[in-house]
Amino acid sequence: MSHKPAYLIAGGDWPKVEAAAARLRSQFPDEAVEQITVTEEIGDEIVAACNSLGLLGGERLVLVRGAEALTAEQTRAIAAYLEDPTPDTCLALFGGDGIAPDGPLATAVSAAGDVRFFDPPDEKEAARWVVKRFGESGISCSPAVARRLVELAGEEIGDLALEVEKVVAYCGAEELDVETVDLLVVGETDIKPWDVTDAWGRRDAGRVIELATAGIDRPDDVHRTLAQIANHVRRVRRALLLMERGANQAEVAKQLGMKPFPAKKLCEQARRFSEAELADAVVRLARLDEAVKGGSRLDPRLELELALAEISGE
Repeated sequence: MSHKPAYLIAGGDWPKVEAAAARLRSQFPDEAVEQITVTEEIGDEIVAACNSLGLLGGERLVLVRGAEALTAEQTRAIAAYLEDPTPDTCLALFGGDGIAPDGPLATAVSAAGDVRFFDPPDEKEAARWVVKRFGESGISCSPAVARRLVELAGEEIGDLALEVEKVVAYCGAEELDVETVDLLVVGETDIKPWDVTDAWGRRDAGRVIELATAGIDRPDDVHRTLAQIANHVRRVRRALLLMERGANQAEVAKQLGMKPFPAKKLCEQARRFSEAELADAVVRLARLDEAVKGGSRLDPRLELELALAEISGE
């Protein structure tokens, strides 16, 4: 096999992590790639995917995103698998901060393959990182302009990368100035998960799209946002079904294991939808999940916006 049995690429500098994922993904044909995003529901799906046999033969890639969210049990299962990995199968784990370089996952992968960590720039290095990022796109950016961008966008690498890409698209090959940065770069926002689901529950399509996409800096963020919304929609549907059978708010809270106030909001949202609409929303989000895992050529963020518009409107 031309690839090693396992790779772990992680760290806070997600543009580098994502670029590594894209490079590895491009080395396998579409039909030989299985993509998995770590959520609470995946169970032993990663090891099961590694042990399954490809229909067409040849090398296979099991590409896992969000590896920092793996549980201790899932990590032990992966470590056990890597003691005797399936031939012609490459397990590639990509993640953000939270994976210890000397932890059990890195240790297990290192014994079978390669481990690489990309750390984000610290506060002092953030402006230099911005200058370099613009330079890679052929745009001249002075340290003063870079510092202004960092002041507005913050030091989180995902926010910086997103703002740099936006400014690059606007400026082309021109020299960058502070006025352009002030015009284009939006200050940091603090959006809570319930802000998104509350907007959906009000059937405010424009607002839910605005909030849901505001914190999306990379494909992994689409997966997490999708999982969050899909779980909420399924719960609202369960609440509606219970209410249609005569359950009151207290009974809904008990059945769903919720506290009174969240249950009250859930019931209020359920009354704004029909059961058919919620069932269609569940199906539409399942199609979105398939699309953002490689089933569509559209940008994952655009796929998310289209789906949210469909499930939120009157």
